[in-house]
Amino acid sequence: MQIYFLGLSSFLIENTQGFRILIDPFNDSPEWSLGPTFPKEFQGKPFGANLVLSSEPDADHSYSPGDWLQFAPETKPNSNPFPNLDLRGTVIYEWNGDLNIAWHYTIDGIRLAHFADNAHLLTDEQLSKIGTPDIIFISPPKTENKEANEVVRQNIARLKPKCIFWAHHIAPSDLPETSDSETLRMYFANYFRMNANTSKHYQGEKSFMELCYVFEHAILLNQEYGGVELNVTQIEISQTTLNQTNKPHAFLFRKMVSKSTTE
Repeated sequence: MQIYFLGLSSFLIENTQGFRILIDPFNDSPEWSLGPTFPKEFQGKPFGANLVLSSEPDADHSYSPGDWLQFAPETKPNSNPFPNLDLRGTVIYEWNGDLNIAWHYTIDGIRLAHFADNAHLLTDEQLSKIGTPDIIFISPPKTENKEANEVVRQNIARLKPKCIFWAHHIAPSDLPETSDSETLRMYFANYFRMNANTSKHYQGEKSFMELCYVFEHAILLNQEYGGVELNVTQIEISQTTLNQTNKPHAFLFRKMVSKSTTE
């Protein structure tokens, strides 16, 4: 399968037959934009997806213009574009108690789970429903407090994935190649000032800085798990890749398919 990072929590999963599942597309309309614009084209053609999964109705996780099916790889009645998909959803929670759905499903024989804005230790009941996915998409905390990373570590330890993708960050094309917090915070403060709309919904660019904190934590956690920082927008994953080591593979995308509003 091919995994493409579109930005924020949005990933496009393309199976070996070329069919696509889109996870958490974000709304880039003026009143909601966080900076990146959702791609209008993909691989030289209008953007298309066969299935779309949204974890919650917030603007940064839920968007659909209405024509993605028109440009998706063609399916036919009674065909089976996603064999053994086994699509299921488990209710999870943000810090403030807002509901999310952790979607989990199988593509090319590999089990994936996307945890959206989850910010709590997963309960035994949630873990029983989710099982032990091969690949997880998980967000570091949206706070400066590094101790909050312990929740992420414990959830990973209990999920026992073979592969981790850090999610819910922005990776503009001119993102500095550094892990220095001060440099990143200065960069993102300017980025949000230039690209994001500071409407009444978000109360100014300072509220966007939680995305910078997510990225800072992602760098730290990725290093802890011996992960790889990707300067590309996609990666191919197979059973062979997953079985190469007993430790989980960790990946942090430093590039995204989406462009910034000023590009």
